[in-house]
Amino acid sequence: MKLLLNVAYTLTPAEERRLGEIWPGLELRQENTAPERLDGAEVGVLVSELVPRDLAAWPKLRWLQLPSAGSNQILGHPIQATDITVTTASGTHAVPIAQYVTCTCLMMAHRMDQLMQFKPSRTWPDRPALAGRPLRGQTAGIIGYGSIGRECARQLAALGLRVVCLKHDPASRRATGYNAWPETGDPEGRIPSRWYGPGQLRELLAESDWVIVTVPSTPRTQGLIGEAQFAWFKPGARLIIISRGGIVSEPALAGALRAGRLAAAAVDCYVREPLPPDDPLFEVPNLLMTPHMSGVYEGFWPRFIDLVGENLRRHRAGLPLLNTTRRDLGY
Repeated sequence: MKLLLNVAYTLTPAEERRLGEIWPGLELRQENTAPERLDGAEVGVLVSELVPRDLAAWPKLRWLQLPSAGSNQILGHPIQATDITVTTASGTHAVPIAQYVTCTCLMMAHRMDQLMQFKPSRTWPDRPALAGRPLRGQTAGIIGYGSIGRECARQLAALGLRVVCLKHDPASRRATGYNAWPETGDPEGRIPSRWYGPGQLRELLAESDWVIVTVPSTPRTQGLIGEAQFAWFKPGARLIIISRGGIVSEPALAGALRAGRLAAAAVDCYVREPLPPDDPLFEVPNLLMTPHMSGVYEGFWPRFIDLVGENLRRHRAGLPLLNTTRRDLGY
């Protein structure tokens, strides 16, 4: 078996040994280049963010492991028409991304963007005008209840928020994916007080003080929230987007913030990345913007290699792999 690791990471000697112990005789190759430059003739397993389009040059490929939590990069890709198994890194990003959500909730609740002006201005402000907003007792509506959404729920519930969620199959409440962080998330689905299905977005938005978008990017979720949906938001609500650009319309978001239909928002992902310096979002008030950093954290690669090792063990044993994408759902 030949495994090609095409990522910006070099395995440690201990990691190489561990993979070799999982599959004795494994031929391991490491590169970090464009997929078109790779020799895939003998490769059975490819670990890569970027996927070759000429699959005829990869006749032995049986499994593609992505290092991303989502799989929108293969939407419309030729691999979707094959029987090659595709798996994601879902479950390796949940804790840091949920921490980002918790952080941005607290920043917006306590007006940190304005409070941080105290030091450079050296001017004592009108303190009552900058009063914080306690989170306890408020409602967080989580759109998408996978590994990230579940850990967001755990952290926000610990702060005293009531949690409701929207899921494509709300009757299925147990978590089934990989979790690199023991004792985190909501594996049994016990935290939300209400579960909504895809046709109930309006109900969730109407009762949520905080709306957190963690749903994957698929043809079904693109444009999920636009101008019409912003009219459904609870007055004074705040929005946090950590999944992918295009799920929430950027022009509609800008309009909702300018019109005061939203009190504030935090965005970490965009339709265009890198975001050009002349993008109109930079001029939108009450908008916290970060450069797609919520899932970038120290220690990711060792956790990801643990997942690769577990899936490699399963692949050798002929068992179902963890985090297998579903072509019918687009993720």
